[in-house]
Amino acid sequence: MRFWSEGLGDRQLVMNLSKAKIKRTDEIIMLNGVVDSPAPWEYEVKINQNDWVKILETAVTPEACGFIANQATLLQLVTMAWSIIVFIVLLTWYRIRHLLHIENPHAAVNETTAQPSVHSKVK
Repeated sequence: MRFWSEGLGDRQLVMNLSKAKIKRTDEIIMLNGVVDSPAPWEYEVKINQNDWVKILETAVTPEACGFIANQATLLQLVTMAWSIIVFIVLLTWYRIRHLLHIENPHAAVNETTAQPSVHSKVK
């Protein structure tokens, strides 16, 4: 992904999101990583619920779909379609778990109340 910055002298910041560390809190998903170029700067992206709604709304616009359809290879389109299927299945699965009050192993950590713990089998 590329970000353009006029404040840095009209430069492009190149970020490889596949290398980002993902962390979930109660309010946001946070991506942390290092910009690949022009310099190894650390970055942090915070995405809240409303941001996800807007990202998905943007993804289904005629402009975005037309762009992807014209630019993507057949393999990329198949990969994207598979990702969309997995996304829908996982959303359904996690929503059912939430509705049934089943503990989520990927639940958010509330950093203000989380207490460190050590588990040991030694007695």
